[in-house]
Amino acid sequence: LGSKLGGLVTYILLPLCLMGAIYPAIDLAAGEKERGTLETLLISPMDRHKLVLGKFFTIATAGIITALITVSSMAIWGLVLSQGMAVEFVVKIMSMIGLVDFLLIFLMLVPVVAVFAAILLSLSIYARSFKEAQSYMGSLIMVVIFPVIIAMMPGVELKGGWVWVPLTNVALAMKELFKGTMDYFALIPIFGSTAIIAGALIYFSIFWFNREKVLFR
Repeated sequence: LGSKLGGLVTYILLPLCLMGAIYPAIDLAAGEKERGTLETLLISPMDRHKLVLGKFFTIATAGIITALITVSSMAIWGLVLSQGMAVEFVVKIMSMIGLVDFLLIFLMLVPVVAVFAAILLSLSIYARSFKEAQSYMGSLIMVVIFPVIIAMMPGVELKGGWVWVPLTNVALAMKELFKGTMDYFALIPIFGSTAIIAGALIYFSIFWFNREKVLFR
């Protein structure tokens, strides 16, 4: 039950975090191109990398708020249904996962959201218009779902090389948390690998934003 539920929760959480960051990302780059405000922004005395970081943190904040609201609502409704209403099925689920585990789920989503924000910002910088950015970002949902599906396959566990595979390792970790068999040392490579990828993608976004051929396609 914990394995199936953990896979289902991941299947819901990751696309939600992505969706929460998509529209801010579109508006902050492709939207500015359409409104004609990007040129005004570029002639300001601020360094371009600071402009990119400002946009990135805005997008990431939207995704993190989505993750926080989703995980908090899961925890609150779980407590209400298990303790307040004594729903047997929910009581069984809440006995497998505690508030610390909910906190770990949220913390694992933070670097994942950073990865999403950097990718979305790069796509939005490249897009000529709002609609073009939407078409690029819509296909990302399938890219996010695919690693989650891999994590739900039989025989795939949070061991060996899987702890380093982006998104799949987070999905596997959530399964282990719900099963109550989490190896907490595995959180080190999970956070480490995701943070390194996020940092590399942020650097790429800054590089992308500095190319005039990309900004004014």
